[in-house]
Amino acid sequence: MHTLNIGKGARRALVSAVVAACGGALSSSAHAGFVATFQSYGAGQYASCGYRAADAWDSTSALNFYSIRAFQHEFVGATGETRLTWCAEVYQSVSVGSTYDFAEVAVEDVPTAPPGPMGLARATIVRDLVARWIDPLTQTVIGDASQRAAKSAAFQLAVWEITHENFTAADASGMVTQMSLATGAFRSSPGTAVLGWYSAMRDSLGLGGFQASAVGGLANAQAQDQIYMVPAPGAAMLMMIACGVGRRRRR
Repeated sequence: MHTLNIGKGARRALVSAVVAACGGALSSSAHAGFVATFQSYGAGQYASCGYRAADAWDSTSALNFYSIRAFQHEFVGATGETRLTWCAEVYQSVSVGSTYDFAEVAVEDVPTAPPGPMGLARATIVRDLVARWIDPLTQTVIGDASQRAAKSAAFQLAVWEITHENFTAADASGMVTQMSLATGAFRSSPGTAVLGWYSAMRDSLGLGGFQASAVGGLANAQAQDQIYMVPAPGAAMLMMIACGVGRRRRR
């Protein structure tokens, strides 16, 4: 066997394509159900946030802010499977102790409520964010536990900014340059530590090229849609599949 001679850009695109195709196919079909109970909130903090769908990405017009939870979520499935997730929607909600029937979808297909599915470019940013800042073994933010609450809140704010902002840029690189918690349709005024980590996360996006990670979506029209990193064994399998696409048997 020998490896096809393809460049880094083509290899990265190949991996991204495989992850995009497989990101929601964690059961027998891309739209299989995941019935799960919202067990508890994970690490995070409350953050002052505002959202107005009509505002342009660089708007500074007055906006009402509310204190909302910017926390990681823990869901436990009917078979005991635990998934650590992040909210993809600001308007919808979930309640601790309640059970939800989610459809498993590709991350591009959430959120299902306004502003609607994020699409490929935003999903590219989300995958890069997850690849750089989420530990594939624990599905929590990387780094020291003492900083986890602030980092988790910053991560959640970054997800909301990506999914809700009215970017005018057509590609992921351009969208990253328009990310700001101070302006736009989605805004937040978090504490200094959270803002610092948000800035670090935003500034890391796309450096050296957008990285691929296995991210799935959980969709429910009556509840808050979620995104989550595929646990390490499943992620490793996806990457092995991607690498296998670039190999062929010697005749």
